[in-house]
Amino acid sequence: MRSLFLLTAVALAGCAANDGPARQEALAAVPGKAVGEPVTCIQLRDVDRVEAVNDYVAFFHMRGSRMYRMDFPQSCRGLKNDAFRHSTSIAQYCRGDIITTFDTTTKMTTGSCGLSSFTPWELPPKGE
Repeated sequence: MRSLFLLTAVALAGCAANDGPARQEALAAVPGKAVGEPVTCIQLRDVDRVEAVNDYVAFFHMRGSRMYRMDFPQSCRGLKNDAFRHSTSIAQYCRGDIITTFDTTTKMTTGSCGLSSFTPWELPPKGE
């Protein structure tokens, strides 16, 4: 069992290392600024829509004007073009939850991605 854990940890570290420069570039390309401390969970009922900015960043637009930025720990390949499912029994998106991406035409699963913390975010005014 310990060997399996170590093998998994090494494999995940390899994925993170491969994502490094691309992830940093994708994160830096997103406009705006943090306007509060990250939270670990947000209520599903308060989410109006989710916007995938790229394979590393998604905005969770809340009812009203609040928005959260969520940076994926590794690339969530295809998220920008696909949809995702989330299963929960507590009616929240939380850090550590897994979402499953799927092609909206074929309904076939295209991948799975882990969620991270949700940072309150503010976009710059239009035209800046």
